[in-house]
Amino acid sequence: YAYLFAKKNDGVFILRIEDTDQARFVEGAVEKIYSGLRLAGLEWDEGPDKGGNYGPYVQSERKDMYLPYAKELVEKGKAYYCFCTKEDLAEARGETFKYDKHCLHLSKEEVQRRLDAGEPYVIRQNIPESGEAGFDDVIYGRIDVDCSELDDGVLIKADGMPTYNFANVIDDHTMGITHVMRGNAYLSSTPKYNLLYEAFG
Repeated sequence: YAYLFAKKNDGVFILRIEDTDQARFVEGAVEKIYSGLRLAGLEWDEGPDKGGNYGPYVQSERKDMYLPYAKELVEKGKAYYCFCTKEDLAEARGETFKYDKHCLHLSKEEVQRRLDAGEPYVIRQNIPESGEAGFDDVIYGRIDVDCSELDDGVLIKADGMPTYNFANVIDDHTMGITHVMRGNAYLSSTPKYNLLYEAFG
């Protein structure tokens, strides 16, 4: 559908390799993506093996560009440093876990002290505690979600890599992407994407 939509509208069909979750990296998977698309006759206009004006087209090769965007959100109060360990999170985990914004309330001085000490951290999105986040979907119509139901997801992981969700927002913007077609499994994360777009203006 993405290919046909791009071609019908004189657009550019881009192949981007989204490999931010290095723990799930599978050797040979990228080659299978190439061969699978070509077997189906879906030739991309820009991508890792073809280049283009918006490269690199592999997210792990774009790693250094994401942190400045996350820090911009921290400055705006739309994100924050979180120093909670896996053990802390496991202890707090209930049946339906939602992060309690514990580290949001750390002073700037405390955050700087912990950063200077080299403590591991992630950067989390600061979801509003009230109000709605919504969007208009071509198939499902208007979808509004209560912000109180959304979790402060991680934007930058402890290894410095962005999460898939954050990388896609930054890449779609910086690569000039106009249309993305996703399965409806992504309906639940779209309000968070939109909050990020709004936070960046």
